[in-house]
Amino acid sequence: MPPPKLIGGFLGRFILVYALLIVPWPGLTAAYGAYFRALGRTVFAHESGRRDVTVEANPDHARFDLDTLFSLANRDQVDASGNVPVRRLGLDSRGVGWVPTALIIALALATPGSGRRRLGIFAACLLCIHCYILFSVAVYIWNNTDAASGLDLVTLNPFWKQVMNGLEETLITQMGPAFVLPVVLWALIAFRRQDYAALLAPRNRRPAS
Repeated sequence: MPPPKLIGGFLGRFILVYALLIVPWPGLTAAYGAYFRALGRTVFAHESGRRDVTVEANPDHARFDLDTLFSLANRDQVDASGNVPVRRLGLDSRGVGWVPTALIIALALATPGSGRRRLGIFAACLLCIHCYILFSVAVYIWNNTDAASGLDLVTLNPFWKQVMNGLEETLITQMGPAFVLPVVLWALIAFRRQDYAALLAPRNRRPAS
């Protein structure tokens, strides 16, 4: 087992960094929201293709506490007047994006080891958590552009519709995965086989005199 001093140092660093990151500092939530929307536009908003995605700040943010608005449309449904049916989805960028990001950053920076190793863990964790966030948003968009939504961009049979509903509920609505998945990703990235062996090995005891 690792010495208590090592565990205590990790916990101390983690609590300090996570507390500093998760506190709603003035301007931090707005800054991350702007970054989240810029990332969403880069990945999901394209000039070509049938799916038209617009990502913008939600003008009703103060009333609904959802700071980001995804507007979805099917370009094939544009009528002669240039109008098109639009489906709007509100999203809380802090809950979906910043909460898991802050958690995995705190875990990565608190990981024992050399600065170079921590930097590598930090970079890998940041990449993986962005993949998770983008996957969550993709599920949200995909599940709301089927025939039932009126946009008819994807076809989902009853089984896959149930699967997508479950994924949307888990990744977007519930907060649990935002805390569990970053820990799992960090554990997979940060620890090598020998680290787990050392973690599970019993501590050497001095022989009785």
